[in-house]
Amino acid sequence: MSKISEVVQRARAAFNSGRTRSLQFRIQQLEGLRRMIKEREKDIAGALAADLHRNEWNAYQEEIVYSLEEIEYAIKKLPEWILDEPTEKTAQTQQDECYIHSEPLGVALIIGTWNYPFTLTIQPMVGAIAAGNAVVVKPSEVSENMANLLATIIPQYVDKDLYPVINGGVPETTELLKERFDYILYTGSTGVGKIVMTAAARHLTPVTLELGGKSPCYVDKDSDLDIACRRIAWGKFMNSGQTCVAPDYILCDPSIQNQIVEKLKKSVKEFYGEDAKKSRDYGRIVSSRHFQRVMGLLEGQKVAYGGTGDAATRYIAPTILTDVDPQSQVMQEEIFGPIMPIVCVRSLEEAIQFINQREKPLALYVFSQNDKVIKKMIAETSSGGVTANDVIIHLSVHSLPFGGVGNSGMGYYHGKHSFHTFSHRRACLVRSLLKDDPLKGRYPPSMAKMTRH
Repeated sequence: MSKISEVVQRARAAFNSGRTRSLQFRIQQLEGLRRMIKEREKDIAGALAADLHRNEWNAYQEEIVYSLEEIEYAIKKLPEWILDEPTEKTAQTQQDECYIHSEPLGVALIIGTWNYPFTLTIQPMVGAIAAGNAVVVKPSEVSENMANLLATIIPQYVDKDLYPVINGGVPETTELLKERFDYILYTGSTGVGKIVMTAAARHLTPVTLELGGKSPCYVDKDSDLDIACRRIAWGKFMNSGQTCVAPDYILCDPSIQNQIVEKLKKSVKEFYGEDAKKSRDYGRIVSSRHFQRVMGLLEGQKVAYGGTGDAATRYIAPTILTDVDPQSQVMQEEIFGPIMPIVCVRSLEEAIQFINQREKPLALYVFSQNDKVIKKMIAETSSGGVTANDVIIHLSVHSLPFGGVGNSGMGYYHGKHSFHTFSHRRACLVRSLLKDDPLKGRYPPSMAKMTRH
């Protein structure tokens, strides 16, 4: 455990040396990360296959491409981002120079997660490096193969002292959180997020918490149900449902529930065949503990499709539940598995009320051909992000901030938002020492200057 403290101290000493400050150095490190991804793509895909049963195509499409795009975008835009930003002036500061200067915060801690263990570790790291910080990386121990790979390859491509990787479980993370950091970004569960925030508070360390929650998916009666269900099935059953922004449950009118079931089934068979267990594209639950938890959510439910599992291989079939009671256990926690409950509501207003009675989710989805329905859903609910007539895609847009609100997290990143998250935006005013006459009115004594009314 003493080594953890030494690693953090070494990262701070390296940061204090000033070498992260230059644009050239930051771009050089980002290029190192890009080279790492391109040269070790097969190793990355292999680790994802071992941890989550993901094939090479899915590994590339769901993780590698997002990380590469984030790096390319940062390299292209960083010369612009680091420039001082001139600001509006007041009447009293017309002769002064007023601007915002972005400076690195110092030593950042990034705690990754296991469901997308590569991109959800590398993407925030890109922003922290771009902003000029040292970064201590803590991969999730649950995705063990990826954690070991990152610890091996990251030091081969970027500065070893500035960007160390620390592996381990709860004891190591607990010890790590005792150290003082200048910023912490954590991706994972709400429960652990509270632990991270409590630890950060001891040092007044700011945090970004990327958590989760039950992301609702409202399907309007006027939707093209074939297209809607195809898109919903893609987002729900990708990575065996282990996606923080996956549609967690469907809200719809009872009159279209059976159609939605049939069209979801059709899409699942189109994607994964009659037996998803044999599909190269269908994932597995990450651990036995998570397998048991997800299977437990099926107790007492009306299964319209699927519902089977194999503990030995941690396989859970794509599953659809109908007429789900909002009070049942499957509606009390984020599912994080391939189970799609359908809850019936009789109007858009009832759907909005249903959503607002619960914790704010990380994402919200609405399917409708009526723009007024979409605008009303956005205006009268709250969530980390929204995609209308598709799922998940909002997090792929560099210009959109990705993050939660309330129980689903705080803070955000991606693109320039990452650069700002890991920077201190410093207010700067530069004034001349000449011409003090205009300022005389502010100096004491004041009595003679007071205007009598």
